[in-house]
Order: sequence, then C-alpha cells, then structure tokens
Amino acid sequence: MGTFYDRHTDVYDRALGGNIHVGYWDDAADDSSMRAATDRLTDLVTERLEPAEGQHLLDVGCGHGSTAARIIARHAVRITGVSVSDYQIGVAAGRPQSPDLPGRAAFQLADAMELPFADESFDGAYAIESLMHMKDQDAAIGHLARVLRPGGRLVIAEHRLEGELGAADAARMTEAYAFFKFSLSTDGYREQLQEAGLKVVDHTDITENVRPSYDSMIRCWREAARELDGREAREMETAAELGAWFFGEVPQLRYGLLTAVRL
Repeated sequence: MGTFYDRHTDVYDRALGGNIHVGYWDDAADDSSMRAATDRLTDLVTERLEPAEGQHLLDVGCGHGSTAARIIARHAVRITGVSVSDYQIGVAAGRPQSPDLPGRAAFQLADAMELPFADESFDGAYAIESLMHMKDQDAAIGHLARVLRPGGRLVIAEHRLEGELGAADAARMTEAYAFFKFSLSTDGYREQLQEAGLKVVDHTDITENVRPSYDSMIRCWREAARELDGREAREMETAAELGAWFFGEVPQLRYGLLTAVRL
C-alpha cells in the first residue's frame, strides 16, 4: 500500500492544490481555488474535532503533512501523524515548523491497523480518505478506539457507497478496489464504530460540495500519463479511466463527514 502512495502522492498534490484530499465548495457559484477549497475541508474536519489547547491529536494517514500543518498554524495542539508511505513521511517530516506556530507536529511510519501507541494516548483523531485504503478496517477502528481517551473525538472524511450496485458496476467497482487499493463502507462505519465503543454524533453528506475536485484529479492523472512512459504511464492512464467512471458514473458514490465520540 505504501508504494502506491509513493507513486501517486505528487499527482494528488498537483490535482488538489497542495493537499491530497478533496476540496469543499459552498455551492455552484463558489469560485474558490482548489487550494482554498481543500483548506476549507481541513477546517471543517478541525471544527468537528473541537481542538483545545494542549491536546494531542492523531492524524491517521497523514499524507505529506499538509493537513497537520494547517491545524498547528491555528491551534495550540500537538499532532502525531502516521502513514505507511516512506515518501509521505519524509515529505511531512521535512516541512519547516516555525517556533512561532501555536502547535507542533511529528510524523512517523506506522500502520493504523497496528497502532504502536499506548491505550488512551490521544485526545482526538482524524482520518481523511485513509480508512478506505485499509485492508482490515475493523482492526483500524478498534485501534483508534483503543488509543483515544474517553470523550475523545474521531472525525472521518471520505467516500462511501449508498445503495446497491448493478452487476456490471459491481464488477467494475471490484476492479477499482483492486487498482486504487481501497474498499468503501456502505454505512459510514457505523456498526464498526459502535462495536469499538464509539458513538456517532454527526454525519453530514457533502457529496455535491466536493464534486469539483474530481475533474481536476482525472485531468492530472491524464497529464501524468503523458509525462511518463512504460508501466508508470499505463498506471496513470488506468487511474484516469477508472476515476472518470468512479466519479462520474456511479450515483451511489457519496462523500461524508462523520464524527464519533469515545464512550
């Protein structure tokens, strides 16, 4: 999984304005830049975390550190970011952190399905488009519940499927799962969260607000395919083809913000 992120991180970064998650636009009239929109999604996640001074937060699938960088620039918290990508951790750890920032961030190579932290180590956690890439989502959610203190918040931002797929689309989705190395929840992880001792307190569908991100992602995959050659070019062509179908032809595809609290 880490090697997939190693190869695709720079493409996502280019497509998403310096972040590697989707953006949020208020409505069709909103002409915000991609960077402004992706920063806005980070802010929406942060608002749901309700960070307080001195708290220790866990960034699950931290990417190249852009999300943590924005949070510590505005909140006096400590963030530990984890990823299975050596490349992403290297980029994240290399980001300069001014001593004048209110918060601090550190990054380490770690698998969320086997978090190397003691019980009740964190006051909150967030997972932006990362749980969907984990082979054992039950294990990841179990570990997140374990390392959160009682009352700690977990905010999840990612895609899910709502409703059944037809046979042809189900077969194509299996192909997309194998290529992009993800698997989508059909209930927003509600059952797993409940079993792990987390109570869902909010779920907001923002599908239409994030939709403008998709064309940019498809365009940048196609640009990368033209810039590369051989196997790498074919991989980017496949990403663009599957992405165009996934984002444009699957009405069951939704995107949501979910907040849960550790009981």
